[in-house]
Amino acid sequence: MATPQRDWLVVYVLFSVIASRFILCVTPEKPDLERVKEWSVALSNFWNTHVSTLTGIDAVERKYEFPRSPESGAVDIQATFSKVEPAALVSNMSQKLKAMLETKMDALQNSVNKAEDAAANHVWDSSLNKEEVKYKNAKDMMNEPLAYTERFEQKVNFSFSSVHIPVEIYDGDLEILNGLNWTSQLDKVFEENYKKDPDILWQYFGSQAGFMRTYPGAAWKNRGPVDLYDVRRQSWYTQGSSSPKDMMILIDKSGSTHGQALQLMKVAVKSILDTLGENDFVNIAAFSSDAQFVSPCFNHTPFVQATYRNKQKLSNDVNDLSANGMANFEVGLKFAFEQFEIFERNETNPDPDQQSGASCNKVIMLLTDGGTDNAEEVFKEYNWPNKTVRVFTYAVGPTANPTNAIKWMACANRGYFSQIPAMGAIRTRVQDYVGVLARPLALNYVEHIMWSSTHTNPFFNASNAEYIPVLSRPQVLQNVKRFVWGSIYYDHLGLGMMTTVTLPVYNRTTGSSNQTILGVMGIDVTTADMVKKSPTQKLGHNGYSFAINPNGYIIFHPHLKPTKYMRDPPNIDLLEIEVENDQKNQLRTNMIKGQTGSMEIDTFILSSDMKYVHFDKVRYSFTPIEGTSFSLGVSLPSYQTYYPDFAANIAQFDHSVFKSENWAMLIAPWDYYTDMSKSNHSGTTEDILEMLKVGTKWDEELLNHLYWDAVIAKSVETYFIIVQNNYVANATSGPYSDTEGHIFTFLSSNGGLTRVFPKNASSSFMNQRDPKTSHYYKRILSSDKNVFFIEPFSKSVQDGNDTIPPDVTVGKAFAVKNNSNGKTAYKPGVMGAQFMYSRVIKSLHDFTKGDNYYDCEDVNFLNCYLVDEGGFLIASNQEDHNMQIGQFLGKVDPPVMTKLFNASIYNRIKHYDYQVTHDCTSDEKETSAGFSSFRIPSINLLYDALTLNWWTSKFFWAYLNFNFWNSWFSPQETYANDESLTGSAETCVEVMYQYYFGTNKTMTDTAECGNCTRTILASRMDMHTNLLLVVTDPICSECNSAFNEMPQAPVQVSDEEEKEVICDMARTPRYRKPVQGCYSKDPREDATKCGCMSSTTASVFNILLSIAVILFSVPYLTQTHS
Repeated sequence: MATPQRDWLVVYVLFSVIASRFILCVTPEKPDLERVKEWSVALSNFWNTHVSTLTGIDAVERKYEFPRSPESGAVDIQATFSKVEPAALVSNMSQKLKAMLETKMDALQNSVNKAEDAAANHVWDSSLNKEEVKYKNAKDMMNEPLAYTERFEQKVNFSFSSVHIPVEIYDGDLEILNGLNWTSQLDKVFEENYKKDPDILWQYFGSQAGFMRTYPGAAWKNRGPVDLYDVRRQSWYTQGSSSPKDMMILIDKSGSTHGQALQLMKVAVKSILDTLGENDFVNIAAFSSDAQFVSPCFNHTPFVQATYRNKQKLSNDVNDLSANGMANFEVGLKFAFEQFEIFERNETNPDPDQQSGASCNKVIMLLTDGGTDNAEEVFKEYNWPNKTVRVFTYAVGPTANPTNAIKWMACANRGYFSQIPAMGAIRTRVQDYVGVLARPLALNYVEHIMWSSTHTNPFFNASNAEYIPVLSRPQVLQNVKRFVWGSIYYDHLGLGMMTTVTLPVYNRTTGSSNQTILGVMGIDVTTADMVKKSPTQKLGHNGYSFAINPNGYIIFHPHLKPTKYMRDPPNIDLLEIEVENDQKNQLRTNMIKGQTGSMEIDTFILSSDMKYVHFDKVRYSFTPIEGTSFSLGVSLPSYQTYYPDFAANIAQFDHSVFKSENWAMLIAPWDYYTDMSKSNHSGTTEDILEMLKVGTKWDEELLNHLYWDAVIAKSVETYFIIVQNNYVANATSGPYSDTEGHIFTFLSSNGGLTRVFPKNASSSFMNQRDPKTSHYYKRILSSDKNVFFIEPFSKSVQDGNDTIPPDVTVGKAFAVKNNSNGKTAYKPGVMGAQFMYSRVIKSLHDFTKGDNYYDCEDVNFLNCYLVDEGGFLIASNQEDHNMQIGQFLGKVDPPVMTKLFNASIYNRIKHYDYQVTHDCTSDEKETSAGFSSFRIPSINLLYDALTLNWWTSKFFWAYLNFNFWNSWFSPQETYANDESLTGSAETCVEVMYQYYFGTNKTMTDTAECGNCTRTILASRMDMHTNLLLVVTDPICSECNSAFNEMPQAPVQVSDEEEKEVICDMARTPRYRKPVQGCYSKDPREDATKCGCMSSTTASVFNILLSIAVILFSVPYLTQTHS
């Protein structure tokens, strides 16, 4: 029988237990770091087991570790693993490129010989008219029989060439007509080259007169409403027609230039800059009573390399010039000559790494409105008697200022004098100096030929003999011809990024002065064709080949973006496209010096989408490409130490491995057989099966690899049938029961095979079939863990008021181990699965449950995040974040990401992207309303050779309307080119940050923001995944306002930062190798050909002629513009 005391004791105990439970239920504790670490380990283990079970990756990995070797007795295919030797790979690829490029150089030499013979045998016809000269106008090909061809990816005709004539050149000019006549003979040699070389692309001749003949014939592709293409302004033309130059542009900014004269000078300067290439060096100074550099950015050195960015900076700074003071030519010229002396001291530095400049032609370009001082004493002190610096002078503006002294300066210093009276004369006047610089390269050819210096050269036109023709004189006189491989550019006819090999074409007419360059012959090679020689299967899909030129600029590289319709070559340095460090700098220097070698470099590797970065020990091997100025390199990730070698019998292939009832089987868009990638196929293994029936020209290496992957995948299909049956039956127990939320499973291989279960999920992979370019594939392959990601297979969707979060994909690379050391030797491919977002959240709830703690299901008390190695949000227990899944955590929850970064959970690198070619203007950046570009859409009318035929031509009115109306009636602000006319892309600089896991794996911290304090706990799930588990107090608005979003996404840099970046690069220029061979002077050069008439009478005559033409045209102008 119970006593009262005992009853009370029982009641007390029961009450205590109930009370304690009640208290625990009402006020559970927040988890501490140890608890979060336990959660992270549990989640990591679960997902590793779960994904492995669903994909069967362990079974696949075992199959690859024991391939079909000769001992297996397989008759269809046998595979053995061979060691990767980077030095052998780069050497073999170099030899293949050498052979390919040699065929282009042989064809080019053949074309040049034919061209010079044709020109020498041509009899100048001064009575030609337009109707007598027949040619195919590239701008008018509507009625020509053109047929589509895969090689050129457009409609062409191989029976003729097509001709492009710039809009400002009159197509009835005698020089043009005679040039079209003799160059018509080139069609035969072009066709011969085409038949000999099945891979040859565009062949063309660019004339110094301005026209371009291209084979095969094709329709011209305009870049905008106005066709401003001029072959003489292309980088391959200027590099092929003269030696490099150090150029000082000297601008007279005295008070007399105020108004139109100074504005014309600004545009002329930009046109001059447009003729310079990456092997040239330039700076701009302005003078009146004193002299100083125009750009404060470049006042630390006499000259800077004429890269696109430097020219753009100089062009922008010229806009700020204003007129004032009295012109003192002695002050300006003395300043210019002193810069050459300073620069020469640097160029002769015994340390080659400290040398800078072109180390060849030295040029002063003087732009003034006229004057009477010839500054003779300055020339005596600095330039005579050797006259090492050429002086080109330009009398700019419509006024009748004296110019005799200005012309004397040019004639006394191996230069040329020109007049620029109006906007329309600029393009013609400033670009024709190549012929002068090239003269010494040709004279040796006629050393034993008698000729008279007074004989009229039928191909010499005084209007085309200024700056560029003059600079080309030494090259012509010395008959020096060297193959020049130009900078890369985007093909104006649509074949993508390419380089051009060029040779100059000289005048060999018997009895002529032989100091002129007729033009430049070129043959194109696309960078894509060069990359095709890369041993991709041996390098692996995270390995790659690349090439640079003597300036360190990229020729091809997987991170080089096609810069479509850029006016200049992109000038992207190797260290701007990869993450720079001291070892990479040494690699670049070794390659530029033409060395052969290998290096192992600890370096960050940017992902192909530029969002991620990882660290690896990368192996580089490099060697020069013989016969060119390029250096070739290969890069291999640390895991790519072996590759599969195949011995196969295609006739014995088991076709059933390319079929499956349950799996979709896709293939990469590669040329498994000839031109397969260019054909309209299904993108599945059915394409292979169809071609196996009829037989074709296979790429056996690609086909064997694909078949090998298919055989192994087929051998483990039974495993997937078990999973599939369980999935369909929706079983609730057993080892394969957990298929909740599973959407699809995939296998992708290096051989280009992609298998997807179920079949209806294959559409997600159609654009991701190529492992060479697929971001997700390359990212998984670079990791040893399960990689969680959102894109490219899913994204958040807004459906009315509902937000649907994205699905989550998990992938892992399967590896073949090295038996001797247990390290990864080869990664054949990746496997993975996609899950509904709710399945990931369920796991977050399931593995954080605890009786005494808040867990991730307590959404009002805890925020739980799964964040990947780049700081991007993969999952959140907060529904408010559904639309932000996949975004950077620094944008979703700035306080948390800031603390993670400060605690070294994450580190980051800063990367500038110099390849941005979209519309770079922004509201924040100031833009000039004036002279902002290098090209000027004006037409030179009065100062080109005008014949009677021209005046009577039906095109006269169109030319007259365009040129005179714009030159005389338009405001000055419209003189400079609007990019909308050309379709050209402007470049700007963007900055972005890539985050990566830092040294610390766990963190406890608080974010204090006034009355709001947030505890932040973090633990890496890095045993098996690329994730970080973050547990924190809920977001409070007070805290968010106290922390700024962390930078990550690409953002255009401010004007100030862009200026700082460009100026810093100019102050510390990288090592480069000067162009070999300089041809700047020849004693036989005729320097008396130094300019047009310069008297005041000439100017008055031109003005009166202009007025007469305008008055004569008034009825037409009135009618047209009424």
